[in-house]
Amino acid sequence: LAERISSGLYVDEAKEDGIFESDFKAEYIERAAYVCPFCGLSEFHSSGAFIKCCKCGREAEYTVTKEFKGVGYEHPFRFVADWYDYQEQYINSLNTTDFTESPLYTENTKLYRIIPYKNRYLLKKDATVSLYGDRITVNELVFDFASVSQVSVLGKNKLNIYYGDNLYQLKGSERFNALKYLHFYYRYKNITGENNDKFLGL
Repeated sequence: LAERISSGLYVDEAKEDGIFESDFKAEYIERAAYVCPFCGLSEFHSSGAFIKCCKCGREAEYTVTKEFKGVGYEHPFRFVADWYDYQEQYINSLNTTDFTESPLYTENTKLYRIIPYKNRYLLKKDATVSLYGDRITVNELVFDFASVSQVSVLGKNKLNIYYGDNLYQLKGSERFNALKYLHFYYRYKNITGENNDKFLGL
């Protein structure tokens, strides 16, 4: 029974292998997408079966076959997996140290301090988080990537930051894209020679 449930829930976003019927097919794709193929680093908003770039305004339909269809244009990606691969290539082409003066993204999240296997303490209910090419700032806290030992994505909308002897966690809204923080952290580590490859954390 468990195997049948698992098989029924599994979705392969790299191929057409069935029909996905839902009135909310595209909802929350922005948790994975943050690079627009037309205007670069951006933010997206999903609604029903559609996802829209907040920067250039282009909108795409996420169809019942899990394929993208541009609204009034030819969408360059067939599946979510194609978009994700492009996104990784895009980030791996950037020199993140060129983006240290102004934040690339700014948003609000909850900020916690985590005591592993024990407790989670809420430090700020409405923290202002900014992503730069070499650091993440959360209000007065500065997590410079050179000193951060690890960044990881948890579940749908959480980001863990291991800094010194402390573990901090950002928890955003249901639409929060934690992936971009992970990718920029790993890209910084790669180009500064600490990892020296193209692995971006996932």
